[in-house]
Amino acid sequence: MTDLPPVVFGAPMLPDPARFASLTAEALDAGWLTNSGVLHMRLERALSAWQHGGDTVSLTSSGTMALTLALMLGELPAGAEVITTPLTFAATAQAIAALRLVPVFADVDPDRLTLCPRAVEAAITPRTAAILPVHFLGIPCDVVALEALARRHGLWLVYDAAHAFGAEIDGMPIGHFGDASAFSLHATKLLHTAEGGFVVTCGNQAAALRRLRNFGLEQGRATGPGLNGKLSELHAAMGLALLPDLPAEQTARRALRQAYDSAFSGLPGLRLHRAGGESPGYYALRLAPDLRARLVLALAEGRIFARDHFPLLCGPGTYWDGAGIVTASGTPPVAPEAAPELLCLPFHGRITAPQLTRITAIVAAVLDHSDPKPEQAE
Repeated sequence: MTDLPPVVFGAPMLPDPARFASLTAEALDAGWLTNSGVLHMRLERALSAWQHGGDTVSLTSSGTMALTLALMLGELPAGAEVITTPLTFAATAQAIAALRLVPVFADVDPDRLTLCPRAVEAAITPRTAAILPVHFLGIPCDVVALEALARRHGLWLVYDAAHAFGAEIDGMPIGHFGDASAFSLHATKLLHTAEGGFVVTCGNQAAALRRLRNFGLEQGRATGPGLNGKLSELHAAMGLALLPDLPAEQTARRALRQAYDSAFSGLPGLRLHRAGGESPGYYALRLAPDLRARLVLALAEGRIFARDHFPLLCGPGTYWDGAGIVTASGTPPVAPEAAPELLCLPFHGRITAPQLTRITAIVAAVLDHSDPKPEQAE
């Protein structure tokens, strides 16, 4: 199989060259490369319209910057605790720590693998100031229960929605929930600006958020804390160039999901991770760690590069080693057991029919303990 082309886990959408060149030329002709230029404003309007819930989108230089600014918006006191999940990418807790806040890791729901509201309640102390749940792998959190908790205890509620662009809850865009939601526009995401992010806010919070991302400036004067969190015109051009192609990519991913579902139906030892909704950006499997390890190896031998599980942020050898995980009932936490079960298959619009056949044949062979079928030419 070594002569076969590799199938990568994620392949970013690439813009039509002429469309991208036209947009970048517009920025160059204007001589305005950053600081909320015309392309930046146009992309913000387009994404705000996508929200269709009266919420406002504020672009940022990265998804991590979006998280950081969304937390800053809550004016949390230094040293306060922020309850989050141990099952996510490192940036979630790094944004907390960068603001001299303390991440407290609460357990996850056994089905969704998102932050468990009962564990969050058990983790609340007089030092708790905020909750930072993650729509992990694009699966929505229990937003109703988390909202009720946050309001009952007077806590700032920010969602890390880096995995969840395009997801909805009962027809409402996922960014509509909480006090703010932080999204990533990194090249690995469904829609991207090569590098970037955005924050969704409601009410009058957008003006404050935009001051924070621009050094805290108001009428040219620093009126409070702030950072340089702006998105450049060239990055905005990438996002605008890709927007017309987004529906086709979404359609291709829906078809790929259906093909995977059909191929994997009834396979022993395999559980599809989709409790609470279907992710627009990931196709995740859950299976026993030893079986997952065999599958990773078999896929790699077939030149297919899946994404291994997310390691726990507070596991051995990590920055937060020893932090512990607060559970709802004092029983062993779910997160350490669930993390080694996860495997995300390649999921993007550039997967060809022969590549799909190769992926599904290897998965079926490993789970059926048989040999893969002979390769088709690609």
